[in-house]
Amino acid sequence: MRYINMKRFTLRIAFFTALLTPLFTTAQTEQFSSLQKAKTDSEREIAHQALNKYVVQSLNNALTAEDLEPLISNWPAGNITAGEGNEKVVVLSWNSERSDRTQDYGGFVLFGFERDGDFTTFKWTELIHSRNEDPTNVTRSYRVDDWPGAIYYEIILTHVKKKPVYTMLGWDGADGQVTRKVIETMIVTNDRIRLGVPYLKTDEGLQKRHILEYGDALQATLKYEAENERIVIDRLAPSDPSLEGATAFYGPTMEYDAFLWDGGKWVFSKDVIVTNNKSSRRNRVYNDPKSNRSKKSN
Repeated sequence: MRYINMKRFTLRIAFFTALLTPLFTTAQTEQFSSLQKAKTDSEREIAHQALNKYVVQSLNNALTAEDLEPLISNWPAGNITAGEGNEKVVVLSWNSERSDRTQDYGGFVLFGFERDGDFTTFKWTELIHSRNEDPTNVTRSYRVDDWPGAIYYEIILTHVKKKPVYTMLGWDGADGQVTRKVIETMIVTNDRIRLGVPYLKTDEGLQKRHILEYGDALQATLKYEAENERIVIDRLAPSDPSLEGATAFYGPTMEYDAFLWDGGKWVFSKDVIVTNNKSSRRNRVYNDPKSNRSKKSN
């Protein structure tokens, strides 16, 4: 795991960093612009790695958590925050799509926020995307160096006794046949990030992740309703019974299920009533080339 512990610095240095904020913002915009404009896989890989390097340098150069504000507030891709004080977690993520329409992902988790005098210290770790992992495996836990990848657009903080549990909702562009939505559980223990913990209770038993996989050109709902303390999901089915199991032909049925937080678990519940299914802008992915095709996230 890669992370940095922050140290004490003076107000003079913090003031100097504030003066450089416009420069940081411009550099960040340029990095994302290069990724969006890349035409070939080799150009995309170079731009993707350049963006990754930029984030690492920005985190290393941040003298306090307050110095992270330009990076976080101007981040145009997956940008989620939950908790306060030492329970606070920030997750930044993004994608780039190859010519075969498979995805490469980047991500960072910021955590361990602690007050140190006039400043707040923090730690961070990089999520390293592994294309060799099966993103549909709901029984696996993952380390930060074998992350299956996603753009996370929402995060929910719950507690088991006093232990924070972070549940993230994400989008995975997958390939030219299917799109996925994912419910990803995460905990932080002794400065280590663990993705995929068994807090999802279904009729089949405890799951560590939950996946919706459906046709590439379609849209599916996965959202958190804070007022009902539940995660609402579209029920999916094939367009014809003979296509059972072929998820490229799956789509929403206009019926909904949900996970409700109960007794320290997300408990699956069928046939819930959803009164407002309007899409949220927070569900939209950063680098979805929707100008060239119909795949969207909402």
